[in-house]
Amino acid sequence: MSRFKPPAANVSHIVFDLGGVFTEPPSNDVMLPTEDSSPVSVKRLTSTSTWMSYECGKLDEEECYQLLSHQHHLQDGDLSTAIQKGREASDYDHDLIASLWKLKQAAPGVRFIIASNISLPDYTALQERWGHPFWSLFDYAFPSCKVGVRKPSPRFYRHLLRNTGASPHQTVFVDDRPENVLAAAALGMRGVLFQDAGALSRSLWGLVGDAVERGRAYLTSNAGQHFSTIDGEVILENYSQLLILDTTGDSTLVELKRPQRFWNFFSGTPKYTTSEYPDDVDTTSLALASMPYSPEAVHSMLDEILDYVDEDGLVQLYLDKARPRVDAVICLNVLTLFCIHSRGYQLPETTAWIQDILLHRAYLNGTRYYPTAEWFLYYLSRLLVRTDDQTLRDRFQAPLKQRIKERIGAAGDALCLAMRLLVCSALGIANPRDVETLRAAQLEDGGWETSFMYRFPGMGKELGNRGVTTAFAVRALQEQAGLNAGAAVLGT
Repeated sequence: MSRFKPPAANVSHIVFDLGGVFTEPPSNDVMLPTEDSSPVSVKRLTSTSTWMSYECGKLDEEECYQLLSHQHHLQDGDLSTAIQKGREASDYDHDLIASLWKLKQAAPGVRFIIASNISLPDYTALQERWGHPFWSLFDYAFPSCKVGVRKPSPRFYRHLLRNTGASPHQTVFVDDRPENVLAAAALGMRGVLFQDAGALSRSLWGLVGDAVERGRAYLTSNAGQHFSTIDGEVILENYSQLLILDTTGDSTLVELKRPQRFWNFFSGTPKYTTSEYPDDVDTTSLALASMPYSPEAVHSMLDEILDYVDEDGLVQLYLDKARPRVDAVICLNVLTLFCIHSRGYQLPETTAWIQDILLHRAYLNGTRYYPTAEWFLYYLSRLLVRTDDQTLRDRFQAPLKQRIKERIGAAGDALCLAMRLLVCSALGIANPRDVETLRAAQLEDGGWETSFMYRFPGMGKELGNRGVTTAFAVRALQEQAGLNAGAAVLGT
């Protein structure tokens, strides 16, 4: 049974600039000769008050060209020729339009709007040149030549809102000019400064599409195929599959074959390590916590794990005393399993070590096998969520809350952000800053990019898994949404 429940989207209109978003700027600005031998650029001419009046429909084309030619001592016909050549060469970003068509089909209630500072002749020329495949995408068009005012005048935006019935707080405004985005945001719209088509597409899918629903669809459509990779090479292993199961509670998403007793990290041929690879307590603890096992079977394995506690009282990774390895995240994973079965008291030194690591921020550079601080903080929050030991919660909850607040807004990949958000949710902390960053990183197919999750220190390799990243991201966004919804109910 899945734990996912998607929230509702809240965007009704998306407004796009025309020239700065859908067309590439010219690689070399056209320079026009003047009578005093001091050339002037077309870009400079289109930034003048005369051109702006032309774009507002206050001058016709001939009047504009005559005034500019006179003001800047241009040779007759040069400006007209340059503008005409620009129109003939103009084309739009076909890939971006294709992506926006997909977005519109996925969110049919959202209205698309063009809002451009453009003259009537240029607007008419683009309508004819680009035709139905481009213009039919948009439900409304507001060229400045017909509005009678240009961006960033507040009158332009109010005219647009009034004539579309759009609510500013449900409207996204996309433009390549910061001053235009600022003016829209000042009226309550969600401003998006255009930088590149890929980033815009991801951002809009995150704002308009249901991130949780899309992520869930990605996981479902790739069920059984969420393989880990190292440098593009598929690695068949159990740990990532168990992480997905532990995070989602959905066994249909993963391929797992239960061993007779202890679990091995690898489900296929071991890679980037020895050919004979021992079973380990990390994978085993994750499996015993996320899959049904009889109490007798679990307790017998816990008894055996205690035989692999070293002289410092810390749990070793491998069920092979010839390979002594200790990792703080792995110790937390094992401690959680012991606490689930009311045996946490048997690992007092491990518990004390975890507390020291937390208090002294020793986790900041990651651990031997886990590359980020969030792995430690996430596994500690998981321990507090799954234990019935109130004394343990009282011991760790306050310092963990302080430490995770320190991490809000810190750099990190999608898995790192998702883990951070899950810790925040477990402690009742709303974190809209990292929610926004995580949503913006969602790809068009609904998943998130591969995040490195596990180190092979002997070979200097890192293993990643898109399925793990997506499962954590979806659950993180869902839990933060639930936290906000609960706060809203309490506030009513």
